[in-house]
Amino acid sequence: MTTIVEALTRIAIQCRVKAPSSWVTATREDHVSLRDVFLGEAVDDILERVDLPSPIGAQYTLPGDGSETYDLPSAFKRLHRSALAVYDPFLDVACVPLTTDGDWTYQKDMGTAGTIRYYRLGGYDGNWTISFYDAPDDSIEVHYQTENWMATAGGVAGSTLTAEDDVLLLPRRLVETGTVWRFRQDKGLPYEDKRMEYEALMARMSNDRRSRRIISDNQSNVRWQDLIPAFIPSS
Repeated sequence: MTTIVEALTRIAIQCRVKAPSSWVTATREDHVSLRDVFLGEAVDDILERVDLPSPIGAQYTLPGDGSETYDLPSAFKRLHRSALAVYDPFLDVACVPLTTDGDWTYQKDMGTAGTIRYYRLGGYDGNWTISFYDAPDDSIEVHYQTENWMATAGGVAGSTLTAEDDVLLLPRRLVETGTVWRFRQDKGLPYEDKRMEYEALMARMSNDRRSRRIISDNQSNVRWQDLIPAFIPSS
């Protein structure tokens, strides 16, 4: 895998910046801006726009002990953008988000019928919570994006460069082009070619991470593979 240091050195070459002897301890302004500002902006943009698998994406099972509000893991960044991001396996239904205080208050006042379980997020970075209109007595599955974009040489995922051998978990070219165009734009250098390359790579990765390919017949989402079993018994 590509180390973050290797990626930063490649970025520096494309930005016409001489790489430092150590990216981890570098203090020169252009090195710090590449490492801490523009690399961070590129990583954050990727994590915001694409749902990624483990260890960047994760699943957390809430205990469902009858409480209304639960703390989410400290690495929580956002819910996956899927209707099933918060799922009740006991009721076999997706939980429905309430995005405003007004919606939450209305739901609390009016109540609900049926098996729909409503929830809302609260808090801020590193201190996110999730609350349920009808306090669950059974476990709830939460699928979310973490802040993790790198890992130590020992395989521990994290979100901060700490050592020369830390590795990059995100696609190298995507991170590099995303960092380069932001640095170039800030310095008044030509950047549109790199920005377009970044968006093309982002679009490709987004398409690859979307739902499985289907045969589309107007509004139909039926795949022929789902209609024909893999094994048909003789009797």
